[in-house]
Amino acid sequence: MRAVVRQVCTGPFSFANLRFDSTMGRKSMSAESNLAALQSAYRNWHGTKGGNVDEILDLFADDIQMHSALSGDVPSAVAGVHIKKDQARDYFEGLLRDWEMIFYEVDRYIVDTSGDEIVMVGRCSFRNKATGRTLETPKVDVCTFRDGRIVRFQECYDTLSFAQALGHV
Repeated sequence: MRAVVRQVCTGPFSFANLRFDSTMGRKSMSAESNLAALQSAYRNWHGTKGGNVDEILDLFADDIQMHSALSGDVPSAVAGVHIKKDQARDYFEGLLRDWEMIFYEVDRYIVDTSGDEIVMVGRCSFRNKATGRTLETPKVDVCTFRDGRIVRFQECYDTLSFAQALGHV
């Protein structure tokens, strides 16, 4: 039996950071279904300009942790950490109340061999409804799955462009 070696820890390289993977690089069925569900949600997020919030929330575990690139002291509904589905819904409601989506494009997905960690790399653009200013930014989302549901969501984007669109800078 052949084994695929993959690094599972970050930091300096050492043999202690390696684990043998007997799947020989094949993804499990749950990995494929996690990716397929995420691809559908992002495709619909772009296609409906944010009209598929219920589809996205259905992917979340009840104990979801959503981590914004913006610290919690920024005066925005999308700032800080949102715990549980009701706070996640508040995040999306605030986003869609305050911002108009222009586009949301996915460039690629990066999936770990377990399929439980999926990174979306793309670009998006939104117009702030209060200022009329537009934000265009690279976008990276890291989704951690457990039992077919997202338990942790970490987003990264250009926070300076966000502040400029709000009129704070």
